[in-house]
Amino acid sequence: MDPTLIAVLDECRKRLGVRMVCNSGYRCPVYNASPSIGSSSGSYHPKHMAADVTFARRGLRDRLNILRVFVELENIGRAYGGLGLGLYPSFIHVDSRSFGFGSVEAVRPARWSTFNWPRLV
Repeated sequence: MDPTLIAVLDECRKRLGVRMVCNSGYRCPVYNASPSIGSSSGSYHPKHMAADVTFARRGLRDRLNILRVFVELENIGRAYGGLGLGLYPSFIHVDSRSFGFGSVEAVRPARWSTFNWPRLV
């Protein structure tokens, strides 16, 4: 795994003060291309530059806490020039596309979401 990505994830864990788990780190290209994964062809998982993370305790995996992880990673990522961040209902995708050890060109950070945002009344 990209050592800087690991440092970012460890910093996030320290700031939040709770244990985190990685649901998915490196994926071989065959598994990553599986329709059940739903990954893009440009995924950073097969490049050792991505992880899907969440709280170790299931009871913390609510929308507000997941959003807290996203915000912390956004803040930490600024110090490194940005991260790829995906916001999902129970986990966060984070990748080091803009600073990874295999990078040969500058890549802009990316954001996407399948997060079900509450409606404002």
